[in-house]
Amino acid sequence: MLGHMSRMPPSVDAYKAIYQDIPSDCRRRPGRPPQSWLAAIHRDLWKVDIGLDNVPELAADRVLWMGLIRGATHHSDAYY
Repeated sequence: MLGHMSRMPPSVDAYKAIYQDIPSDCRRRPGRPPQSWLAAIHRDLWKVDIGLDNVPELAADRVLWMGLIRGATHHSDAYY
């Protein structure tokens, strides 16, 4: 999903959800998981030494991207 969202135009809300800064005073509502989806993305990308800033360039090559993501999710116990 991250690859799809990264290939979207920057004006699309899904793209903004990933790449816009989250305000420091932002709080999660009660009952929400302590870790956000974006934090999980950072954790998985960190394991394969990819920064979020590099994702749009890497995701543009879909074959390369799928190989990288399979490596990242393999290490995070995520399954497809």
